[in-house]
Amino acid sequence: MKWKKATAVLLSMVMAVTAAACGSTRQTQGGSSETEIADSQGTESAREENGQVPTLTMFVDETWWPYEKWEGAIPEEFEKRLGVNIEVTRAADDNQLSLMVASGDMPDIICSYRYQYLADPQVCYPLDELHETYPEIEFNVDPIFQFVNKAADDHYYTIGCGFSPEYDYDKYDKILSEGPGFMYRSDIAEELGLEFKTLDDLDDTFAKVAEAYPDMTVCSFNCAHKFNWLMQQLGLKGNGYYETADGTLKWWLRQDGLLDYYKKVNEWYRKGYLTAENYAYQSEDETKEICVGGNVFANFGYDNHADNYNAAITANGDDFRFSLVTNELSDSCTAYDTNCGGRGLYITRSCKDVETAYKLLAYAYGEEGMKLLMWGIDGEDYTVDADGYPTFTYDFQGDNSVLQPRGLKYWGWLVHNAIVTSIAEANSESQTAQDRKNLTEHVNRNPVIGMIRFATDSDEANINAKLDEMVKNQNTNIFMAESEEACEEAFNAMIQQAEQIGMGTLEDYGNTTYPELKAQYDELVAGTK
Repeated sequence: MKWKKATAVLLSMVMAVTAAACGSTRQTQGGSSETEIADSQGTESAREENGQVPTLTMFVDETWWPYEKWEGAIPEEFEKRLGVNIEVTRAADDNQLSLMVASGDMPDIICSYRYQYLADPQVCYPLDELHETYPEIEFNVDPIFQFVNKAADDHYYTIGCGFSPEYDYDKYDKILSEGPGFMYRSDIAEELGLEFKTLDDLDDTFAKVAEAYPDMTVCSFNCAHKFNWLMQQLGLKGNGYYETADGTLKWWLRQDGLLDYYKKVNEWYRKGYLTAENYAYQSEDETKEICVGGNVFANFGYDNHADNYNAAITANGDDFRFSLVTNELSDSCTAYDTNCGGRGLYITRSCKDVETAYKLLAYAYGEEGMKLLMWGIDGEDYTVDADGYPTFTYDFQGDNSVLQPRGLKYWGWLVHNAIVTSIAEANSESQTAQDRKNLTEHVNRNPVIGMIRFATDSDEANINAKLDEMVKNQNTNIFMAESEEACEEAFNAMIQQAEQIGMGTLEDYGNTTYPELKAQYDELVAGTK
């Protein structure tokens, strides 16, 4: 069933699931058999009788994940509290998950952002079913989280990380909103008398650095985040839908000012501030290497990269540092947050011990589990003040040499909600924290847009995939055009291709789906306050 067919019953299903989670029935709804569940329960009972600690296998579907093993004081404390051993495998490439699902040979738990592969009753257990199967295990999921994670079949299979409803934000006076960043060499800026107060300062600064340091790369950009900081300063959205003044949705390629953004990046390339090699980078480490090596003046990346790179520079014994531009340089600055949940934990149909896996999710998604995995051990790695904000005994934005020995922070990225990350550095004086404090007032948050999902293999899903691939290919042609006229011509060609692929079809779908989803979401929020 596609979203547009399912939205009419989503609210009633959420309420039904909420009620069912408190019941005691062990009947399943989405393909689970009593034999499957009984087998997993029998396995756990046998292990308990033999005094064995159960082992769960987990696959992390992120090739960039900084940890390869579940080790260190924090993971060990997590295992101790649950009475379980965890064995983790990190994805070797982007094809591993799809092959795993196709073969049916899967680990017990999968962490992935690829909802389309895993939100399927033939592949994974719906969490709402498991709430009914194991009512004795406390796993209370807020109706809003159930609603925003609802799949096309009216079940929810995970709780996507990085989302919290607005009323949770309202509980805290200090919220930090993360996003892209722009940093520069402070020693060179001081030497040349450079400053960043408006976006026009980027042009002036790049020109002066190019003249003073002809052998240095004036500016680089991270291959994942590219020029998202510039888009944010210009008030532009980099993907998906945006809401117009009349409440309708349009695809991001139609935004006013988008051509000006492309022209500016192209201008920097034509003036030699950006290198052709940078467009070929496939790894974030490639950009970090040239920045930490002292070969670049400025860099577009993420807001924590300045602090992170500086830690690596210090470890190398070098004396230069990067400064992050922490003030917004444009009155148009807007950070669009349409996130309703990213990567999440899924219990697969291959799981040999469903009850133990379910206990793991229940604890990991709880406040205590999230804070343990993200922040560390209370009293050792952090303390909490009277208002609930943590102060860390370590550099929360440190590199792996700081975090990895104890297994800090990154395992928390498996399950964290938005609040655990948004208040983490509220008491910090780091550049990253200051930038996030300043950005918060410019956030435009609308999780309902993120709920507009395309069913696997649907026309909309295929159009979306084709659009993404087309834009990825055309971006380089636009950015590296040989003249301003060629840049504009390439941009117009991209828009024309988007029309031919079916951009209008996605807009029709969004405007059919969005109003009802928004009404149901708003009603749930109002009822929860």
